[in-house]
Amino acid sequence: MWKAFPLFLAALSLSMIPPQALLAQGACPNCDLPPGCRENGNGNGNGNGNGNGNNNRNCERLEVDIQADIDFGRLVLIGDGVGRVVIDLESGNKAVFGELDDLGGMAVQGEALITGAPGEIVHVAIPSRVSMNDPAGGEAELRDFETSLPALARLDSSGQLTFRFTATLYTDAQTALGGNLRARIPISVQYD
Repeated sequence: MWKAFPLFLAALSLSMIPPQALLAQGACPNCDLPPGCRENGNGNGNGNGNGNGNNNRNCERLEVDIQADIDFGRLVLIGDGVGRVVIDLESGNKAVFGELDDLGGMAVQGEALITGAPGEIVHVAIPSRVSMNDPAGGEAELRDFETSLPALARLDSSGQLTFRFTATLYTDAQTALGGNLRARIPISVQYD
């Protein structure tokens, strides 16, 4: 017998952690600037962010722009609702396992664009787990994040790097409350 609870998973709202949050966490205060541009400045032209006083180095700050949000489409919970949904990083295909059924809707991989100083190496950090919630009490969790980033992520000659990312959605009995589950995935980027 089907015990169905609609579970609508809309696009995830994604964001980069703002620099103020990084400072509050005790992280490198100027790691969004390339090495050699991280001085605090003393009014003599060094560390002003435009390359002056740094042998004309490009001291462009890093930015992350989310081009596409992760979207698992529409799902229905059957039985106890314990299951998982995987969006394949290469193909973008959705696979549903366990006590879930696919009600359609297009699965979408996330895509992000990093901009900064051309040719610089960057480090991208994505959390290992993110909780998804609905105001009515529904819950699920994103885990097993994957990206298309190379082992050594480097901005191209125009100072850009585009990458795809995805995760596995895990559901359990708490998800049975259903709803429009959303989450913010903090993606942070810094120069190496």
